[in-house]
Amino acid sequence: MNTLKVKLIAFPEASKEVIFRGEQILRNKLTDFNIEITDQNPDVLFIVTGGSENQAKNLLKDKKQILILAMTENNSYAAASEIKAYCNQNNIDSVLYNIDNEKDLQTELNYYFKSTKTLNKLNNFKIGLIGEVSEWLIASDIEKDLLNNKFGIQLEKIEWNSFPKYYEYPVNNDFINHFENSGFNLEDSSKVFNLIQDIIQQKQVNAITVECFPLVRENAVTACLALSKLNTEGFASGCEGDITSIAGKIIVKELIGKIPWMANLAAIEEDKIFFAHCTIATDLISDYKINTHFETNKGTAVQGKFKAENATVFRLNNELSKAFVSYGNIVERPEREDSCRTQIKVEIPTSDIQKLKDNPLGNHHLIIPGDHVELLKYFCKLTGIFII
Repeated sequence: MNTLKVKLIAFPEASKEVIFRGEQILRNKLTDFNIEITDQNPDVLFIVTGGSENQAKNLLKDKKQILILAMTENNSYAAASEIKAYCNQNNIDSVLYNIDNEKDLQTELNYYFKSTKTLNKLNNFKIGLIGEVSEWLIASDIEKDLLNNKFGIQLEKIEWNSFPKYYEYPVNNDFINHFENSGFNLEDSSKVFNLIQDIIQQKQVNAITVECFPLVRENAVTACLALSKLNTEGFASGCEGDITSIAGKIIVKELIGKIPWMANLAAIEEDKIFFAHCTIATDLISDYKINTHFETNKGTAVQGKFKAENATVFRLNNELSKAFVSYGNIVERPEREDSCRTQIKVEIPTSDIQKLKDNPLGNHHLIIPGDHVELLKYFCKLTGIFII
């Protein structure tokens, strides 16, 4: 049972009976939670009466997020609205609920717990950008200060040439065995994996995004399999130096517990989207095989059949102010020769199709097995991210 650390707030001259009544109302409404009344660092402000706004203001110093609960009687909600407005004006992430009117308050509060737990984990999280953001990602770079100010995430740029060349690393037989019966010589791919692991360990990063095309152009070797294996092992990894996508990946991982697949928005049809990419984690696919990297026809990449029958599609913009979220069924698993190796078609609502046509936030989208739309929307609501 989750614990709510609650501060009860009323006008300064309120009697003990008024405070006690408020506490009993709260406990009767939230039977699925352990209510802990506290004056020290509360997670929740329960506004018992009007005239309590300044008390709330004093408690909000140094707060990054807060849950505000109110009720209809005694000008409780009226005061809470003023407090919520103050939070909005001072960049304090907050949500406000009237406990008398919310139809599914328990679910909403569980979403709040998951979201705040995620935000706490992201604080001081470190992403390693190995190389540069790929030159074609003109809408997917994020300023490091914005990333830090919004989520507390640090971004560290790492030069390829600050580490040994991939071919100086030994062959990794465990890596090769992970991609059993591939029909490809995976020795070079395993050395790239060792190089990236070395970077992760030395730089103490929690996630990476890799500018991978220099490897292909200069050495005809790719990082696709290395990134696939890292994602399979639970370490969020992305390619093309896409900072927006890796930021989304780590949010999804901490919020939902799954690392999504980063995929190209390859085509939009009347009622479905065609997604494709070469770095999918092997735990998300069946009947997979190793193929060459699509754009260069060199190195190695993963090609498989997406296991899930439905999925959530998620994308942030590079200002961390907007998001696209949708849900649909996997209706096809193509094997086209003219697209990246793993491919799906997702049928989503036509209204969402139109959004992607008229107002795309960028190319790469994150594909998450299952329906996680409401939780993602809640996280965005809490953090001031507008759902397009």
